[in-house]
Amino acid sequence: MWGEAVQENLVSLPEKISPFSVLNNYRIIQRTKKIREILSPTPREIILLNILKSCGSVAGFQVEGLWSNKGREKLKKLAFGGFIVLSKLEGEYKLNVYSLSPQKDVSTVLKQLAFAQLYMRIREHFPCGASLLPPPLTGVINIRGKIFPVLVVRRGEDPACLYGYLKGLPRLLVIAEELVKLDLPVPFRVTTDGDLLEKPLRYAFYDENGRPDEANIFK
Repeated sequence: MWGEAVQENLVSLPEKISPFSVLNNYRIIQRTKKIREILSPTPREIILLNILKSCGSVAGFQVEGLWSNKGREKLKKLAFGGFIVLSKLEGEYKLNVYSLSPQKDVSTVLKQLAFAQLYMRIREHFPCGASLLPPPLTGVINIRGKIFPVLVVRRGEDPACLYGYLKGLPRLLVIAEELVKLDLPVPFRVTTDGDLLEKPLRYAFYDENGRPDEANIFK
C-alpha cells in the first residue's frame, strides 16, 4: 500500500492507516548519546544534516535514497558513531527515526515525519527550503521566496480551535491523515499522508472543498 521502502519497516500493514498516524500507538525507544560533529562531512551527509535541521525528525525510509545503495546501513552507522540520533518507534509499524537531538513526544515526532514527507516530495521538483515553527504550526516551506506555512493535523484534532491563530496568514498547506472537511479562515490546500506517500505530487493536493486540485499551487 505504501510502497516497498515503507513496507520493509513495518511490523504489520494495517489497512489505510498512515505510518504517521497516532492510531499506531507508538512508543519511543532510544539510547541517548552525546552528539558529535562530523568534521569532514560528505556532500550527502551535508544534505542529510540540513534535512534533519529543517524537519526535526525523519523516518529512515524517507532519506535512505540519498545514497545509491546501502542507505539504511549508512544511517545506522552515523547513529552508532554518535553523529545523529536513532530513535525507534514501535507500535503497529516499526520505524527508525533520525534526528539531531533526542525525541520524547510521539505526537511531535509524527507531525515532523509528515512535514518531512511533504518537504522531501517538493524538493524532488523545486529548489526549496524548510524550517520548523512553534506549535500549532509544524513548519514552513520556502519555494523561490514564497512562504507556505504548514499545519499538520492528526486524527482527532480539530483545527477550528486555531481560527484566531491562523487568521491573517496569506496561505496554508494542511497535511491530514485522511481527507476531511476543514473550515479555516485562510486560503489553503490540503494533502494526506497517503497521497504524499503514493501519488505523483501534482495529484496529491485538494482545494478547500476537498476536490482534486492539479494546478501548480507553488507558482
